[in-house]
Amino acid sequence: MKASSQYILAAGEVRQLERLRLNPRKLSGGRIRGDRLTQKKGVSIEFADFRDYVDGDDVRHLDWNVLARMQTPVIRTYRDEEDIAVYVMLDCSASMSFGDPTKLHAAKKIAAAFGYISLCGSDALYPIALGVAADNPRALRGRASFLKFDNWLCAQESSGSYSLSKSLTDFAAGKARPGLALVVSDGLDSAVAAALNRMGSRGHEVGLIQVLSPEEIDPDVEGDLRLIDSESQDTVEITANSQALRKYKEALDSHCAELETACRRVGGRFGQVATKQPLDDIVKNTLRRGGWVA
Repeated sequence: MKASSQYILAAGEVRQLERLRLNPRKLSGGRIRGDRLTQKKGVSIEFADFRDYVDGDDVRHLDWNVLARMQTPVIRTYRDEEDIAVYVMLDCSASMSFGDPTKLHAAKKIAAAFGYISLCGSDALYPIALGVAADNPRALRGRASFLKFDNWLCAQESSGSYSLSKSLTDFAAGKARPGLALVVSDGLDSAVAAALNRMGSRGHEVGLIQVLSPEEIDPDVEGDLRLIDSESQDTVEITANSQALRKYKEALDSHCAELETACRRVGGRFGQVATKQPLDDIVKNTLRRGGWVA
């Protein structure tokens, strides 16, 4: 795949991700042949079924006899190796518009990285926008599908009218098959931890990358301020002194710790990054060291 300035990932970033694979702690049974061994017992390379060919499939698994007879490309699937469902969940709620660069801009980079690694590993990638009305995404497969995913990411805006926790709760209550749910969000919703627990109880392996701006992590403000909630439009007036900033940091640290605990409780992972953090640093120090990828 060629990368250019019109894509979310630069050419160097793509090369960095090329050989990485997602590293879930538990594997969910897949529907087609993938690049990872299933935990289910079976005979190696045992034939399972046919399915229609889609762009990006490995042509080595085409049934050439069927193609010659019926002029229809079909793929032979096997029982020894299976794909997993990977849900890359991008927070598009209004709070993601904060920062320079915005949290949404940084989140798109991370989501693109997850998506590209997933497609390179022959997993079934489902792009999901959080904070907006739910849709029924179709699976993307094969690295040739990355351009579709990139176009989808570019089209997303931080104007969602739904809360982050509602989107996650609705997903947990849906019929999506259990898989790896990778949430890229600021996580600034008091009910998110409970929603993550619901997702875990439905069999999803949850991973949350929390994206915060430097101003949110360590605000440098003083004096009398009026704060406006970007989603509810509620306002509050404060005096930003050392005591108020200390209470803010304590509250933020407590909330982030609650998110991390919720992820760990359901066997998932948690990582926190800043909007200005380069992607290569995130991949090296958060994704690789944290075992998200291998």
